Amino acid sequence: MPLGLNKTGVVALEKILITLDLFLYILPEGVPRNSFIVLAGEGGSGKSVIVANIAKNIIENNEPVIYVCLDDDPLTIIEQLESFGLRIDDNISSRLLLIDGFSYLIRGKKGRIHPLVVEDVDPRNPENLANAILRVLDSTRLSGKGLIIIDSLNEAMISLDPTRFMEFIKLLRANISKTLKIPIIATLHTSTEGFKEYLYTIEHLVDGIIETRGLEEGLSLQLPIQVRQIMVRKIKGVTHRHGWVLYAIDNAGVKPVILKVEKK
Repeated sequence: MPLGLNKTGVVALEKILITLDLFLYILPEGVPRNSFIVLAGEGGSGKSVIVANIAKNIIENNEPVIYVCLDDDPLTIIEQLESFGLRIDDNISSRLLLIDGFSYLIRGKKGRIHPLVVEDVDPRNPENLANAILRVLDSTRLSGKGLIIIDSLNEAMISLDPTRFMEFIKLLRANISKTLKIPIIATLHTSTEGFKEYLYTIEHLVDGIIETRGLEEGLSLQLPIQVRQIMVRKIKGVTHRHGWVLYAIDNAGVKPVILKVEKK
């Protein structure tokens, strides 16, 4: 059940634990299941790799993931998941459901491009996107379990003015995160000032904001591996590590990086 009493007798929301090393470090209590979280950052800061690793982790923990593909096609997403060690076979079809909001661009496409795709959608009307997600939830009868990943929200931003974009976020959050207790993690590219402004307009509407960024070039050149930064800027209902945390990506996933300064 999503609700229960904690030791003090206060109603506590059930949480979903992301058992990746990086997230055990920055969000050790997990994420409340009624959360809408935005993972924001500039291009190349690691957002899509992070959500791919989160998807793999949740699936391997025997919970379903609905992956909304907007920035890339489903085949590329599947290849990325496989590159991180997720085995795509017949047994995974009930735990990985893809909504294809990319392939509408492909001329002459006929039918769905992979068996894991359960919905094709043209996201230029974000209402179509919201309805597609809700149809999948209705058909699977998911409630209180699983995770939805939207990669990315920029497609809706391009189609909507700030006020309608806020309504779109409120619609998803109210009908999915709050009603069905299914958390949403949505990426948001903030490479331009205009996109950053959209993040500011929804900051008060969402339950969590996690930011990523690269290192300054001078510092990154001094390290033997590629290192990026991540910070939980806000999250409701759980404690979190404050400040920027260094992390690296390898075939085993995303991991925090702790630098030791040697005293001379």
